[in-house]
Amino acid sequence: MTKATQTSRKTRASATRKKVWEPLAKLDVPENKKDVDMEYVWVRHELLNNPDNANVHERLREGYEPVTPDELGDDYHADVMSAGKHAGTVRSGDLILMKNSKELVAQKKAYYEAQSRKMGNAYSAEYMQQQNPNMPVSDESTSSTTRGGRIEKPKFEK
Repeated sequence: MTKATQTSRKTRASATRKKVWEPLAKLDVPENKKDVDMEYVWVRHELLNNPDNANVHERLREGYEPVTPDELGDDYHADVMSAGKHAGTVRSGDLILMKNSKELVAQKKAYYEAQSRKMGNAYSAEYMQQQNPNMPVSDESTSSTTRGGRIEKPKFEK
């Protein structure tokens, strides 16, 4: 080996980048540990230190099931409820992690979208009935729905 090809590095480990600190994401569920057919949501089980059983029971009636830490794998460090109705469930503060099949979640979403569409159509029909031939109206209204998206982590450059 010539002097031109020699480097000062002795191991590959010395060539790796240092880990950069990132703020914690308290409500993350590791993507590689989740069941691909399930939708995961954080559900409030407590409000101002008072149990919110109605909220949890509504989700249970919709088909959601509490998630236990062994479902997420050994390398996921979860806070687990130690007492109460939901003992053994993954939690974060006053929220517990629950799951439901993606198929049922899609059906629920389609139902509420259809309800919204029906209400919008009923409003438009009533609005158009109120017009006067001397002063015709046109309905040029539009509606849109947006949800908060996941915050992208900043990409660090070398």
